[in-house]
Amino acid sequence: MSILDRKHETMPLEQLRQLQLERLQALLVRLKRNVRRYRESVNIQKVTALEDVASLPLTRPEDLADSFPYGMFALPLREVIRLHSLVGPEGRPLVTGHTQNDLILWGRLVARQLVATGVTANDVLQICLGAGLSKNASGFILGAQCIEASVIAEDPFHIDYQLAMLQNYRPTVLITTPDNARRIATLLDERRIDPQSLHLRTVLLSRPVPAGEREELAAGLFARVQCSFGVSEILDPGFCVECPEGKFHINEDQFLVEAVEGELVVTTLGREAMPLLRYATREACDITRVKCPCGRTGAVIQPGRRLDRRLRVNEMPLYEVQVRNIIAQTKAAGQVVDLQFNDHQVIISLVVTDQLFDDLMRTLENLRNVIRAELLARLGVEAEVRFVTRLAGA
Repeated sequence: MSILDRKHETMPLEQLRQLQLERLQALLVRLKRNVRRYRESVNIQKVTALEDVASLPLTRPEDLADSFPYGMFALPLREVIRLHSLVGPEGRPLVTGHTQNDLILWGRLVARQLVATGVTANDVLQICLGAGLSKNASGFILGAQCIEASVIAEDPFHIDYQLAMLQNYRPTVLITTPDNARRIATLLDERRIDPQSLHLRTVLLSRPVPAGEREELAAGLFARVQCSFGVSEILDPGFCVECPEGKFHINEDQFLVEAVEGELVVTTLGREAMPLLRYATREACDITRVKCPCGRTGAVIQPGRRLDRRLRVNEMPLYEVQVRNIIAQTKAAGQVVDLQFNDHQVIISLVVTDQLFDDLMRTLENLRNVIRAELLARLGVEAEVRFVTRLAGA
């Protein structure tokens, strides 16, 4: 049975609830003392049992955006050694912070998840999450360090280089997005490469996918496929553990969770830099407590859909208003008639204006952008493209 922290992951419910209450009361004291928003709204005297948390106010994503950048921090900025930026409601910026102790805790929680996936010190991990999920990648690296697994310290930009690294470095565990895993499986099929020629044993996806898609990826990559689930403002990865039975067990020694009208609400019990009280995540969920054959006693969460207008395009969180704002700032773009979104791209329909075809320079500029984008995607390098009438000496 692959359990890293048996004391906390298999803690009897009565002991777990007592631990949560002690940590909740300590948290409320810190919030009351150090965070203005909670100082003005939280009545500590009302909380004498875990059930009393329902009487406390919710923290909403809009509160984080209104407090940007550091208004929700519970410690001076000099004690915060890691900052991560996030996309908030309607594209507004958010920031989360971590102290040294927060990072140590994050690594331990992710290590629980990796061990549940079967990762050991003998494994080699390849992490291909892209720039959009760099925060998640750093969490997986911290977790791998805790169990002394090897990590390939490079996230190749292009699919060809990812495949080359799978063949040459021989990683046994691939941590990636569902979309990227599909692309690798497709590439193997197109090039008639036997997936068994790779050394992959496990593929850990950055988010949950339907059972049918898991089975397809497992067959296409010839590896066991498991999933991660987290909330970027809380912790992702490390919020919960998917056990061998396919259930997402919440790390309840660190997170007090509620389902409020079908929405996941989370209170952080151990975070130092940016603790959150009853954070409304905008994630639909179902929370149950069942006896699991894996031995873990943490509540089981079944993730659902987003409850706001946030979309996911090419694994990036996105709001429609962000796209419209960029178009509005683009010279001669014309009027937006329609926006369509799918998993891979945004399809924009514009009313064409005369300015779109005003001169040759616009055509050259488009070519410049295409070349720069290709170099960035394939090599990860910025480029300056200049046009000349002819080569010197020609």
